[in-house]
Amino acid sequence: MKPHRSHAHPPAVPRRVMVIDDHPMMRAGLVQLINSQPHLEACAEAGTPAEALSELARTKPDLVIADLSMPGRSGIDLIKDLHALSPESPILVISMQDELLYAERALRAGARGYIMKEAGAKLLLEAMQSVLTGGSYVSPAVASRILLGITGDAAR
Repeated sequence: MKPHRSHAHPPAVPRRVMVIDDHPMMRAGLVQLINSQPHLEACAEAGTPAEALSELARTKPDLVIADLSMPGRSGIDLIKDLHALSPESPILVISMQDELLYAERALRAGARGYIMKEAGAKLLLEAMQSVLTGGSYVSPAVASRILLGITGDAAR
């Protein structure tokens, strides 16, 4: 009889992550962080919306990490297009844009999480893990604001 394997252990096959950011150094840093984790591997990179859609269709990653600020296209529209093209590839937005202004819009467009670039590697890895396991991720401030909006306490 095989020993029971807990779902808490990383999968034997690394989860494939696509990185979308128009800054080459940011992409390189994200790829390095992803590839430093035994349970993750960067499978594709894109620096433009057109590249992003092409690579997504070609690679069908387990997770997409996407910046909102892209040349020539609204980041929210890009999220909608990515989600429509590959709904089985969850999207985690990583951005410098004010999360209180953009997180809810990104989530409504199809993203499963939103994290600020300044959050750091540890929080980014936690956000990635949450989204990869079927959850979502937003900062406590965004979660609180969304919940206040739902409960109607935002008017107080």
